[in-house]
Amino acid sequence: MIQPITVNDQQIYTDFDQLGARAEVAFQEVRTTAYLAQRLDELGVSYQRFPQMTGLIATLNPGQPVTIGLRTDIDALKQVYQGKTQVLHSCGHNAHMAIVLAVVTYFAAHPDDLPGTLKVIFQPAEETVTGAEKVIQSGLLGPLDVLYGLHVCPDSEVGDHQAEAILPDIATRTYWVTITGKTAHAGRPWLGANVIDAFSTLNERFKQIKLATDSPYSVTTTMFQAGESSNIVPDKGTFAVDLRARTNDLMDQLQDQAFQAMRAVSTGDIQVTLDGNDLSPAAIPDDQAIATMGQAITAVLGTDGLVAPVPTQGGDDFHFYAYDGLAKRSTMLGLGCGLTPGLHVPGMTFDHTAMLSGAKILINAVRLTPTTLA
Repeated sequence: MIQPITVNDQQIYTDFDQLGARAEVAFQEVRTTAYLAQRLDELGVSYQRFPQMTGLIATLNPGQPVTIGLRTDIDALKQVYQGKTQVLHSCGHNAHMAIVLAVVTYFAAHPDDLPGTLKVIFQPAEETVTGAEKVIQSGLLGPLDVLYGLHVCPDSEVGDHQAEAILPDIATRTYWVTITGKTAHAGRPWLGANVIDAFSTLNERFKQIKLATDSPYSVTTTMFQAGESSNIVPDKGTFAVDLRARTNDLMDQLQDQAFQAMRAVSTGDIQVTLDGNDLSPAAIPDDQAIATMGQAITAVLGTDGLVAPVPTQGGDDFHFYAYDGLAKRSTMLGLGCGLTPGLHVPGMTFDHTAMLSGAKILINAVRLTPTTLA
């Protein structure tokens, strides 16, 4: 029988508001990190700041045979809202932080409920899908037997007072590419190599990519810039391509075909050069972690509260911890909270009482984690 959990709802709401007021973009979360450190100091919980970036890792009950990780993202988005540019937590990261602080508060007061060492990652730069790898590269985290995360979900995917035991994020990859050609007078185009023509050919090749799967995938050009004069054949252009696939294996196949398309166009005076390549891996399902999270959900929301995972076209760099082998097992709680109209929409709203349920679910997930993980 799982014992009921109480959390300090007013403190959760205060943390949510205070962190919302400190919203900062990736790797600039200075005031956010300071607030988190202040709260951990108040709780008497030890932590380490990352030496070269924002964010920190808190540790409870160190030295145990099983190490459990809990991760929250801490950055926000710069957006135009109500006629001015603002930095906003329109992805709900302040809710995530408030929930995770409540989990830390509980285990600081109930250390005997911890089945192992708990490492809590307050990770910067999720929105740029670069923060998780920076945390891994810092060397401060170490291997984890299991890692839990969470994300608030749009009402169109998960209803209020419901939750899913895995957030089935897809793999996403972004290419930033330069294409170079040969300039010429627009009246003598045959003397040049027009990068716009080459880009058009390449874009058509992207559209013709086919994978042998029924799962959704996409290759979408999202940016293109070339030329500065209306009577000159441009010899340089830049573009960005967004790739999305349901699994990491499908992403590998998609990337192979995208590279083939770029190589096919890179001939003669036309050269295609890859400048950047950012990956956010797909979720890697783990039956044991999902079962533990499912049990934690039903303990709080009842059997009707646990819903089957809903396919999403979103990604999250949380999955790097398993993809890079640091976490043996992992899963993300998909928390329904009546969120409308959607994530990344300025002014989005949700049922704040769902944060209380989210904290209780994650506390239960940690408490229910097996002390022996094969």
